[in-house]
Amino acid sequence: MKRLIDISCVFRIQLMSMRAEVGPFLLAALVFPAAMYLFANAVGGTEAAQDRIRLRFLTGSIVFSLSLTSISWLGYLLLENRFTGRLKLFATSPLAPSSYIAGMLTFAFVQAALSTASLIILGRAIGIPLLPSILLLVPAVMLTVLCLCGFGVIIAALARSFTQGSMLTDALGEGLVFLAPIYYTPESIPQHLRIVSQWLPTALAARAIGAALAGGSGSGGRELIVLGLMAVITLTFGLRLTVWRQV
Repeated sequence: MKRLIDISCVFRIQLMSMRAEVGPFLLAALVFPAAMYLFANAVGGTEAAQDRIRLRFLTGSIVFSLSLTSISWLGYLLLENRFTGRLKLFATSPLAPSSYIAGMLTFAFVQAALSTASLIILGRAIGIPLLPSILLLVPAVMLTVLCLCGFGVIIAALARSFTQGSMLTDALGEGLVFLAPIYYTPESIPQHLRIVSQWLPTALAARAIGAALAGGSGSGGRELIVLGLMAVITLTFGLRLTVWRQV
């Protein structure tokens, strides 16, 4: 019971923080990803008018949103907790590291649900044909968030300063999207980079979420298994690195 109360407290603290900083959250969760869809659509020219291309661009924007909120935004909050001394207050509550991470992950799931639902509604509004399979979409989004949050936790634990950590979370949050064949096809990049890029967590997420938005065509089961394994590895490593101290 105490663990659930601890997780709930961490979640509510972060939720109150988001209410005070709703502007930056909307930029990361909705505005930037929507702008990337419009940019990709414009650069794609006449080919982008095809429904499957528009669906790929929307999928890319959803993954972009999840990456920004799970790595950049959540990583920023973790860094803020650590370098402002808030993490030390959590530790003296007392609060277990696992409860702290679980509370932050619960907050990340709420962010992901809001941003994904908003982008799907936007996609329907602009006429993108969507047949979302909830049974596939929910685990795809959840495993993506878990995996990407693991990277945010690792950076927040290893960063030597708030500035360094913020730069790393921003670079990784955006870099994992642009390096993966999400807005473009794998054939567009050199052969020696193609194999690596297709196994990036964002590329796996794009294939799984894309299959879910298309009604479950293409399955996405293999991608979910790999994302799950990546999530276990990154979160386990991040949790072990999390130290109850300020710096």
